[in-house]
Formats: sequence, structure tokens, C-alpha cells
Amino acid sequence: MVLDNLIQTFVFGIVEGSVIAVGAVGLTLSYGVTRFINFAYGEFLTYGAYLAVFIAGGLFGVSLPLPVAIAVAVLLVGLLGVAVSRVFFEPISHRGALPLLITSIGVSFILRNLLQGWVGVDARQLPVPLLRRKDYFGVQLTELEVAVIVVGVVTMLLVHLLLQRTMLGKRMRATSGNRSLAEVAGIDTQRVVRQTWFISAAAGALSGVLYAILFAPFRPGVGFAYLIVIFAATLLGGIGRPYGAMLGAFIIGIAMNLGSAYLSANYTRAYAFVILVAVLLVRPEGIRGGEF
Repeated sequence: MVLDNLIQTFVFGIVEGSVIAVGAVGLTLSYGVTRFINFAYGEFLTYGAYLAVFIAGGLFGVSLPLPVAIAVAVLLVGLLGVAVSRVFFEPISHRGALPLLITSIGVSFILRNLLQGWVGVDARQLPVPLLRRKDYFGVQLTELEVAVIVVGVVTMLLVHLLLQRTMLGKRMRATSGNRSLAEVAGIDTQRVVRQTWFISAAAGALSGVLYAILFAPFRPGVGFAYLIVIFAATLLGGIGRPYGAMLGAFIIGIAMNLGSAYLSANYTRAYAFVILVAVLLVRPEGIRGGEF
């Protein structure tokens, strides 16, 4: 029985790790190309979840099936990410990382208050059915939890293929490595940055939707609060390292669930930082080396 509970908790950690991994990959892609930490990233999670709710619920005049609503929400937030980049970050991109970081904090407050002024502070949830858990090789999971794992794995596979097998991925890696040299080689780095913003924001939106599926209901501050966990996974894996972010996300997800189950559920997110600090004291660059 003890072993069964441990395995069950471990799998729950993988489920939540899938959510964190999607968000962490998006954040680390953005950092890898732009070289600053975007504190407004959490709002992309929130907007993804809320837009999916509204589109599926027919708030915009037409009610779409939930999978279609999620796809549309992810696309819209991707475009929002590009717009935010062009309006707020591109005009000051030459001033260095600190002004960009401070601006991103301001953008986060702007986006959050705009959303809160629109939707209020009432809790919302996606129109997903209540499902009984089924037995999968001795582990009890709902079909939605299995779907979250599948979506997380597929997303990470797509990111891998993007970085390793496409021209955009090669341009992203070149821009991340040396932007000036990439420009000399004829790469339109401005365009690469905008495309990266789209992918990063879309990944954030998808992570927000997955979170909303698992942890309903949610409120406008959910993205900023969960951003702390995503930061922990990103730093643990080595900031700017997509594969490290994936690994760090699963470590954080498992640590949070084990801590909640066997220590105290009151400090769920604190366990993420205990693991983070312990690793960074030994390996400051994170658990994953290598290139972008």
C-alpha cells in the first residue's frame, strides 16, 4: 500500500510536471533569444485559460468545441505576445536587460488589471466533465490527466523538432548564440525574435489551459502566482536551456507532489524552491549544460 501511494504520488507529479514543462519551455525559449526574463509571461498563462473559457462558452457570439476553443485561445495569445513585444519591448531593446525586466513587470500589472477589469475577480473554470479515475497499469488517473501528459509530451517533442529540424530553429539558435554574428550571416534577427515571442506566448497559453483543466477554478492572478513555479523549473534546468527546462519541470512537479503528500500540503510551492536552492548551491548553472 505504501509503495502504491508513492507511485501514485509520483505519477501525479509527472502530470503537474507536464503543465510546468510546457510553460517553462516557452519561458526559456523567450529568454534564450531575447536575453531577459519576462515577468509578464505569467499573464500569457492567464489569458490562455480565460480566452479558452470564453470562446468555449460562447461569450464572443459563437460557442466552439473545447479543443477548438483551446487552439484559438493559444493562437490569440501568441499574437498577443508579438504585440506586447512590438509595443513595449522592441523600442527599448537596445538599453539592456534591466530596463526590459522592469518594463515586463509593468506590462504584467497592465495585462492583469485589464483582464480583471473585464472579467472581475470571480472564479472561472473550463467546461470539462467530471470523470472517474481509471486504472492504468496500477495507477489511478482520469482521462483528462492522461491527456495533459500526452499534450505535454507532444509539445516537448514539437519543440525538439523545431529547434533541431527546421530553419527557424537554426535561426533561433544562431540568434541566441550571437545576435550580431547572426545578422552578419544574413539572418533577420528581428523577425526571429518576433516568431520566438509568438511561440513563447502560445506555449504559455497552452500551459495556462492545462493548469485550468487540472486545478479549476481559477482567478485573474493565477498566472502570476504559478509563474514562480515555472521560474523555479527554468532556473533549475539552466535558464536558456529548453531541454533543461523540461527536466527541471518534472523534478519540480514530482517534488511538489511528494512534499504535499508526505510533509504538508500548506507549503506545496516552497518545496520547489528547496530543490532549486539545493541544486544551484552545488551546480549554479543548473542541472543541464549544453547549448540552446
